Amino acid sequence: MMEEDLEVVRGSDNVFADLGFADAETRQMKAQLAAEIIIALDRRKLTVREAGELTGIAAADISRIRNADLGRFTIDRLVRVLSHLDRKVELRVVNAQRDHAPATLKRATA
Repeated sequence: MMEEDLEVVRGSDNVFADLGFADAETRQMKAQLAAEIIIALDRRKLTVREAGELTGIAAADISRIRNADLGRFTIDRLVRVLSHLDRKVELRVVNAQRDHAPATLKRATA
């Protein structure tokens, strides 16, 4: 069997940027917000229907969030869902010249 030299490439911490998506930062932020929503729902052990009632969005949209089907969601809508789940979102803006640093959310512990 022939051995191959493999090149190790360090990712950018944003899989969407690594895959070449033009809207990588937006996709990354939506994914981070959705992950926080899922964590909040799981902590409360809410069903899809209960989560819909609590957040004011359709149960089908809760399912979409859980399945990472985020195309129908804006960042502000996801932030509003988190707000209904008693979560606070803090945004940090950094200098873009820092090698395309990804937008990040700080996760508050509660």
